[in-house]
Amino acid sequence: MKSAWVLSGAMFSSYLGISILAPVLPPLMRELGLSELQGGLILTGSSIMWVIFSPWWGRRSDLSGRKPVILLGLGGYALGVLSFALVTQAGLDGVIVSATVIWLLLVGARLIVGLLFSAAGPAAQAYIADVSTGQRRVSAMGILAASNGLATILGPALAALVVGFGLAAPIFLSAITPLLGMLLVWRLLPPVPAKLKRGERAPTLRITDPRLLPLLLIGFCVMSGLAVTQFTIGFLFQDRLGLNGVETARLVGLAVMASGVALLFAQMVLIQVFRLTPVTLLRLGIPLMLMVLTLAADFAAMTLALVLMGLAVGMVMPGFRTAITFVVEPHEQGAAAGLANSVPGYSFIFGPPLGTALYGVNAWSPYLLASLFVVAAFAMLTLHTRERAPQPAT
Repeated sequence: MKSAWVLSGAMFSSYLGISILAPVLPPLMRELGLSELQGGLILTGSSIMWVIFSPWWGRRSDLSGRKPVILLGLGGYALGVLSFALVTQAGLDGVIVSATVIWLLLVGARLIVGLLFSAAGPAAQAYIADVSTGQRRVSAMGILAASNGLATILGPALAALVVGFGLAAPIFLSAITPLLGMLLVWRLLPPVPAKLKRGERAPTLRITDPRLLPLLLIGFCVMSGLAVTQFTIGFLFQDRLGLNGVETARLVGLAVMASGVALLFAQMVLIQVFRLTPVTLLRLGIPLMLMVLTLAADFAAMTLALVLMGLAVGMVMPGFRTAITFVVEPHEQGAAAGLANSVPGYSFIFGPPLGTALYGVNAWSPYLLASLFVVAAFAMLTLHTRERAPQPAT
């Protein structure tokens, strides 16, 4: 279990950067003269790279070992975010005056993030599968996933503290934190032998593999519901409450912090204490994801909606990723982890631009579409568990 905590701390260092960026990005796009759609497309470029390379990195970790691939992913994240921060500052300072050039450079920086950071998640998940079995694997996956919850709590708080130095300041901070994660992995994570010998061919799993397809579709629908709304929340707060850029970053940060507390509660209390199985986590979490943001009219109501979302995601994602590990063979864990980690990428290819485009038509339409995705996920889960329910070995 020590390895799970080390990996959780390492992934926390990068997730912290993502959470620091989240409340700042929507007002930042407007300060740079970019549209909501352009902001969404920036994230899409990163997601395309994530989809392409997550499976490849997962297979690569079977050959090269998990630890080197994790280190490369963390370092790549730091490099990409530093590039993003430098371009942002140049745009804010008027060094780059063309909004089109700024947008293209920001897309390029996010492509670097997607290319390299997509290595860390599959390798970390496969490492957990290598060193744990049964219910201990469920608990370890919960600990690994808790890194996201803790980052969601602390990231917006840090963003609120430093945003007074400028909208780009939180992004520079986001480029520093992964370096601490690299140090943690380098010093404290024991290496595990590569699953394949040099010269052996890594197994290739297809999305259409009947063991994986139902679970991947469920994960895709859940993440699509999140993707079409996540980037528009900042716009919703700003427009609904009549806020300026700095006020938006701070209030969204507080709401996202509350969501992170709920997410962390799910992963560190519900999973660890009640020892819930992957299928139970999915059954409880997916219904909670129905988007009550469509009913939110003030800050308190929108914050409550995000709290429910945090609780739901805190159960659904560990359940989804752990279920994947129980339906494949030990030598397939890297490839399976790569596919599982590519699912958010697929969702975020179309989710942010679709959500922002819909938001431009009607502020509530992204959340209604997200509700349809969640209903579809629950329907598929119900059908799948009648045929086969992945459970941890005893």
